[in-house]
Amino acid sequence: MPLIEWNASMATGHMEIDAQHTVLVAILNRLHDSIQAGEGEATTALVLKELIEYTRYHFRSEEALMVHIPSEVAQAHKNNHARLIQQVREFEAQCERGEIHPSELLDFLKDWLLLHITGTDKQLASALNKERQPA
Repeated sequence: MPLIEWNASMATGHMEIDAQHTVLVAILNRLHDSIQAGEGEATTALVLKELIEYTRYHFRSEEALMVHIPSEVAQAHKNNHARLIQQVREFEAQCERGEIHPSELLDFLKDWLLLHITGTDKQLASALNKERQPA
């Protein structure tokens, strides 16, 4: 059973952002499956690396779109992204040192992603969609 099932309530209304979110959810679900199946540190680390790399790509994509919205809104969103990257680095280091189990990182990422999608990313999509509308 997937950790997160994509559903209509998670859609932001922006096609590009939603498409990327479905990929993030799929990778997060693969990480969950890897941990649950006890596939070992090497396999789990590869999936985690893929998740981190895709998350960075997604953040760069969103931030490129932000040139079309007010700078204070964009900066707050970028700061949110930067905080997540820092937190994930800290979790990853703790996992490598054996201080926490990868499932703790997984729980954190699941909660963060759901809150981010349904909160700030929906706001971002709304602002972007308003900018697309003719005056």
